[in-house]
Amino acid sequence: MEKKRKIAMVARKVSFAEAEEADNLYWSAQSEEERLKSARDLRNIFFARRKIVDTRIAKVVFKRSIYEEEQEP
Repeated sequence: MEKKRKIAMVARKVSFAEAEEADNLYWSAQSEEERLKSARDLRNIFFARRKIVDTRIAKVVFKRSIYEEEQEP
């Protein structure tokens, strides 16, 4: 017997034309202020007008030998 999923999987395949149409409908429904804010945010992302932030992941785990003695502080 197959179990019923608690959360239904939602996936749709669409063509590029359908995706473009959905995108156009979304942005035409947004206010001028919202569209301008989004354009400014994209510009800041691409042209890095803000302070450049290091987005690399810091190393927090170090490999040690199991035979290495632990140093007490």
